[in-house]
Amino acid sequence: MDYISKLKKELERAILIGDIEKADEISDKLFKTQGGRDADTVMPHQFIEKIKERSKERSKEKTGGQKTMNVKKIVSIAAAAAVVATIGISTLAVRWNGVKDLVFKNSGIKTAYTEDDFESQEDSENKDLPESTVEGEADFIALQGYPDSNEYKASVEWNLFCSEYDADGSILAKIGNSSNEFIEKYPMYLVYTQEMADKLEEIINKYELKLHESRTFISSGEELIKEAGTGDFIKNNNIVLGGYVYNDSTFHFDGEAVLKDGTQMGYQFGNYVKGTFSDTYLNIGDANSYREWEYTTKSGVKVSLALSENKALVIADLPDSYVTINLLSGTQKGITDKMLEEFADLFDFSKI
Repeated sequence: MDYISKLKKELERAILIGDIEKADEISDKLFKTQGGRDADTVMPHQFIEKIKERSKERSKEKTGGQKTMNVKKIVSIAAAAAVVATIGISTLAVRWNGVKDLVFKNSGIKTAYTEDDFESQEDSENKDLPESTVEGEADFIALQGYPDSNEYKASVEWNLFCSEYDADGSILAKIGNSSNEFIEKYPMYLVYTQEMADKLEEIINKYELKLHESRTFISSGEELIKEAGTGDFIKNNNIVLGGYVYNDSTFHFDGEAVLKDGTQMGYQFGNYVKGTFSDTYLNIGDANSYREWEYTTKSGVKVSLALSENKALVIADLPDSYVTINLLSGTQKGITDKMLEEFADLFDFSKI
């Protein structure tokens, strides 16, 4: 671990335990080490007020010649260290490199990714590679939240475990199409040994998440809204082709939208309820190939948009869930920034 990373870890620890004096000391070091620059980020209001309050107390306690806390400096440095990411404030998303920060795995080689890339460990075992593929770098992202969230951390930990466990598929091959106690106990996940069951239980207890217990398949927008218990968030010229809803209202569906100019846009929509565990991940090709920006939809919800040659993403961090929409086309098929924004406006995220 380099010196700056070590200081940032120490700063996180000091803030989490409320040691403002220590945080002030470490921020001095960080401030000087990083050239004295103020980071252009924000901190939670309650933390800023805590710093200010403690700063006033210290100024009363100290006598001439002793420095008092530089509130602006410690707030900016703390934000620069992404302290809020470990505090777990879901309403604040600290992202430095956009989509790249969501990547949890890279194949390290040029590979083919499909035009239907939403996968879970269960899905990937039985999935045939379609004929329509695109050559590119294989970066995989978790779809359950930003890297500071328990949902993201749990998904990454489980997927990395599964990528190494029974890598040659020999254990699963012995089970074949038969069932066992683990498959029956965890029907929504690919768990077929005691080791896998133990790891899954360890993860959900560690991150305080609940497992999906059942799911209902749907074939229309009306069925989706009824099963998920949402408002009517799908606007005109936008249809649900099929999907499923878990018992906790997490859902996934395939859809097709038509823009004003007649452009048809196929997509996959994932809504992941916070506090639940999902193992779905997405192959996005090369994360470095995306152009990204923020956009406030007509429903008043701010979303993150990302556009590459072969794919586009719409991401919304909502109060109760995290939404990732995988658009199955990009600039090579004529998709522009304005078209992606128009597409995002076909959903009323405030009703989810």
